[in-house]
Formats: sequence, structure tokens, C-alpha cells
Amino acid sequence: MERFYQMARASNKRFPEGVQPYQMAARLLEECGEVAKEINHFEGSGIKRQKYGEPSKERLAGEIRQAATELFKIAMYYSAEKELEETIKRSLERSRTEGLIE
Repeated sequence: MERFYQMARASNKRFPEGVQPYQMAARLLEECGEVAKEINHFEGSGIKRQKYGEPSKERLAGEIRQAATELFKIAMYYSAEKELEETIKRSLERSRTEGLIE
């Protein structure tokens, strides 16, 4: 989790004009669109592979990281880091209790 917060802080420093909620939400939506584009490429929909070649796990991972960073920036903006960590902890505990994970 701390690595995501570090990336979020770095992004805020790199793009200080983008630390308002609506800008972060717009950036999140943009990044989710990029994730969708990469999924589309992996699934071979349309002419993506002809146009761009083989899909890249590295590009997909990069787009997922960028989207996750925006989510962490939003959590930081509203000072919800502790609540985010607690809800993740509860979700994992519930999954363990239900036998979904070990």
C-alpha cells in the first residue's frame, strides 16, 4: 500500500494542477479507458493486433498502475487512507472466513 501512496505523492508533485477532485476523477476515467484499450488489444477485437502488433503485458500493467495511482490520490485527497486500509483488511478477512482465500 505504501508504494501506491508514494506514487500518488510523486504524481501530485509532478502535476500539482491535477490535485483537485474532478481532475483526479477525469484522469481516473482516462486511465480506465486506457486499461480497456489494452484489454481490447489482448482480446483481439477489431484490427488492434494488425495495427499495433502483439499486446504487451507491460503496457497493460502500466495502465493498471496509473489507474490505481489515481484512486490512491483520491483517497489521500479526502484523508481516507486509514479507512481504505481498514476496508481492504475487512474484505480479506471476510474472504478468508468464506474460504475464498487462504
